[in-house]
Amino acid sequence: MYSWLQASFDQLCQRASQNRLHHALLLKGFKGIGKTKFAEQLGRFLLCANKQTVSEQGYAACGQCQSCLLLGAGNHPDLYEIRSDKQIGVDAIREAIKKLSGSSQLSGAKVLVIHDAHTMTESSANALLKTLEEPTNNTFLLLLSAQAERLLPTILSRCEKVALASPTKQACIAWLKQQGYQNVDDAMLRLYGASPLLLIERLNTPPKINYQDVIQGIDALRTGQADAADLAIKWQDEAINMVKWLQIWLVDQLKKDATNAESLWKMHSLCVSANVQLRNPGVNKILVLVNILQSMVK
Repeated sequence: MYSWLQASFDQLCQRASQNRLHHALLLKGFKGIGKTKFAEQLGRFLLCANKQTVSEQGYAACGQCQSCLLLGAGNHPDLYEIRSDKQIGVDAIREAIKKLSGSSQLSGAKVLVIHDAHTMTESSANALLKTLEEPTNNTFLLLLSAQAERLLPTILSRCEKVALASPTKQACIAWLKQQGYQNVDDAMLRLYGASPLLLIERLNTPPKINYQDVIQGIDALRTGQADAADLAIKWQDEAINMVKWLQIWLVDQLKKDATNAESLWKMHSLCVSANVQLRNPGVNKILVLVNILQSMVK
């Protein structure tokens, strides 16, 4: 288990071993913090026949019972997962519910993991409600989401919300060193440090535009050597990252000179709004970026 998630994991495992764990957990947190591994390890623990097992690092499945051996082989009959590249349809939910409605094949728990639960359609979410309200005995549902606010209120109200923390900057740097990544650029740490797994992806496949490019673009914009629309067109493919880079730049400006704090915070508010807008499919990324960039030259 990742060090920054260990405390949350141990707390849930302790409650499970005492039969005090809620049947439906919404595991929410930033993309790239390790929610998938967290759910995988929690599912293993719930299905393990020796839930009292405690290692030096914390709670863990025993790794030796029949359930653990089946999990290791990747064919446990009481573990179900739902994934989708786009939206989770109602058929996938109904199929999972049908499986959960029966008895456990190993006379233990049954676990359903729903990845990116916020991508459920409204009909899918509604189909899940009855199971959330009246689960079969010893059944656990683990919903994962980096955008929990997109879930229906009826789903949210029936789940225990577990906010999974991001690592501190120091913890992230220490973990990166363990993975073989030394002297990571500070700008990259500021942008992705809250999502270390995503940071590693970006280090292996660097973004097309870096922080220095953004600084140079803003300087050119403010001196009249560049146009907001031209920059927006150039940056549209990295729009979400661009908004985050701009937020970092605004914070840096605020640290340098607080006399212009009011206008800088207004620009920051535009960036916050832009982050929300850019999550919507079909949004005009160029217009969103132009709106922010124009505010920087007023």
